[in-house]
Parts: sequence; structure tokens; C-alpha cells
Amino acid sequence: MQNFFQLLIIISAWIMIGCKAPGKNKFVVPSEFEEQEYIWLSWYETGFLGGEPFYTTIVNAVKEIHPYVKVKLFYGPQLSFDKEQMKKRIYDTLLKNEIDTARIVLFYNEQPFGAIQDPGPVFLRNEKGGLAIADFRYQHPDKRSEMIDRNVAEAMKIPVFSSSMISEGGAWQTNGKGTMLLVESVELDRNKNMSKTQIEDEYKKILGVTKAIWLKKGLKEEEWGSLGNEMHGIGTGGHIDEFCRFTNEHTVLLAQVNEKDTAGNEVLKESFRRMEENYAILKGSTTQDGTPFEIIRLPAGPLITKKVNYKKLTKVEQTWFDGITTDSVGFYLATGYMNFIIANKVVVTAKFWKEGMPDEYMLRDEQAKQVLQKAFPEKKIVQIDCLPLHHDGAGLHCHSRNQPVQTIRK
Repeated sequence: MQNFFQLLIIISAWIMIGCKAPGKNKFVVPSEFEEQEYIWLSWYETGFLGGEPFYTTIVNAVKEIHPYVKVKLFYGPQLSFDKEQMKKRIYDTLLKNEIDTARIVLFYNEQPFGAIQDPGPVFLRNEKGGLAIADFRYQHPDKRSEMIDRNVAEAMKIPVFSSSMISEGGAWQTNGKGTMLLVESVELDRNKNMSKTQIEDEYKKILGVTKAIWLKKGLKEEEWGSLGNEMHGIGTGGHIDEFCRFTNEHTVLLAQVNEKDTAGNEVLKESFRRMEENYAILKGSTTQDGTPFEIIRLPAGPLITKKVNYKKLTKVEQTWFDGITTDSVGFYLATGYMNFIIANKVVVTAKFWKEGMPDEYMLRDEQAKQVLQKAFPEKKIVQIDCLPLHHDGAGLHCHSRNQPVQTIRK
């Protein structure tokens, strides 16, 4: 009888817990098109593969973003400069560029990192406005990179939800209501011991999503290694933030390769095929509430190639290329307009034309801006030079993270 009453008490307590405002304490990943408290940007003093220092693009991004949302600059010791010296260098540069430093917060980490989208803090939020961080595994030669998100959580004194699954922030997208977009070639490559169902279940557990839509592959020129035409890819390896993004709960942007550009170019021909395959998948899919997607096509970036002297590269830079027997090595820059940052009332993306470049680039820049304005009718669209980041096999979004507001406005 005593055991019966104990069981009854347990069942009663379980029922009471179950009846308390469902979801109030459940953490879920918000969307990037919702209101943000901060945009995190990475400050890096050097460039990659012959490109200019990353911070030259970051300064211009801060100029455009900080009137609309506060900015956190992620930095660490670089070159021969320690923490205090770096702090002074950053503030001096900001002031020189007439940036309101009252809207800038610096976050110091012992390991500086450029493309913080991937190992950086993935913020979760519950209905009470509490924040937490999703901590996935991350593959990188410097093992300290896996600690970046936990270091942020410790500094902010917020909880961490950890997973043993490998995940990179730029590899997936969510609409904040339960639907996420994944890329089959990326997720299965990073987690070779897991099935699609197992990967899906892990994201549902950690991020609070309820539905996953699997796209096939990213742009061909974004792949790693030799692409079979004496050119190499140094991109993200297929991350979705290079070719497909949510603009609201039911609308996605999808990169569009102009079929005319594919003539005689096997790389663009394959990119065209992949994007049309992804289009067919999205066309036949719905969000978590059964609503069909509105799909807006955004022009793909121009295919830009570069060459560098292999022997003059650093050892880290050389790791991007295998089997090089010549002095020079050619590669595709990770160009595109899709790698944008949504910062409340402004969207900041790339532009490619400048003096001396083909007029075709100017036309494509303008077309992309018009499409983005259609996709974000109530936001200002700004284009800046992101070439230093493209040399890193990345873009503006790759060098950023979004931190949502804690107070949810309905």
C-alpha cells in the first residue's frame, strides 16, 4: 500500500509539471530575421591566400550594422600584440572610421578565429527570454576552437546544451518556428557514423526544431580540393549559407546560376544542376505548419579565380591544396550574395564591381540588390566589398554570429 501511495504522488507530480505552461522553459533556436540584440563579428588582423586583412571588410560591416543593432567584436592575441594592445588597435581603428564605440562591445578569447559562424555561439532562447548555447563538436586543427562557444557561455553565465555530433553553424538554417534546412552532403560527411534520421533527431533535441528538410549539395565551386580542371575549391564545402537562406517563416532565397553561363564551363554546369535539384526539393516541401515555401531566386556570384605562389604560402594555407607540383596554384574565390547578415533593419551583403572590373559585375550586383530588396521589403539593403573574406573560402555571414533579443515581442 505504501508503494502505491508513493507511485500516486509521483504520477500526480508528473501531471502537475506537465500542466505548467508548456514550452515556457524549452529552449529553441531563433531565426536570424527576428530582432537581434547583438551581431557578433570577428576581428582578424591578417588575410588569407593573398587577400587583404579580414578586418578591412569587418570595419565597413560595423559601419553599416551598428546604427541598427549593437556589435560584439570577437578578438584575441594576434601577430605580436597582446590583449591590451589589440584592444587599443581595435578602438583606434573604429574611432578613425567615425564609429560610435558606445555601441561596440569587445569579447576577448585566447584563440582568435576568423569564420566564427561555425564554432561560435549558437544562441537558444525560451519563452521567458532566457538564453542558452547549443554546443556541438567542431573539427579544426586547433582544438581550442571547440571551446569558443563554451567560453562565451561561461562569460555570459548562461547554460550549455552539448552534443557529440559535429555541426557547423553555416551548414544549416532555421525559420525559428520549427523548420530547419540541412545539406545532405555536408551533414553525412561530417558525421559518417550517423544516419540522416539520427542527425535529424539530434538537431531536434538540441535546437528544439520539429521538421528538417534535406537539400542535396551546395555549389560545385564551393567544394574542397582539386575540381579536376587545374583549379581548386577553398569554400565552405557546401554550407547552406552560401546558397539558401530564410527571409521569413515561409520564404527562402535560393541561388540561381544563369544557364547561359554554363556553356563550356563544367563547374558552373554542375552548380546549375545542383541548384535546380534543390529548387525541386523546396518546391515539393512545406514548413512545420504545412505552408508551401515561397522561393525567390538570387543570382549566384560571379565565378572569380585567383592564383598564388604555392611555395610562398604558410603551412596552414598549403593545407588547402593537395599534390601541388607547380609553383603557382589556382583556386575559386567563395563569391556570392547569399552570405549576408540580417541586422534588424538592414541587410549587409557583398558587392564585386569596382574600378577595373567587368561591367557584368556591376550589373549582377544591381540585380542581386533588387532581389534582396524584394525579399526584405522593409529593410535597407547595403553592399560592401567582401573580397578579403572570400579569400578565406567564406563570406560576411561566415565571419559573424547573431545574438537574439531576450524579450520576445509578439
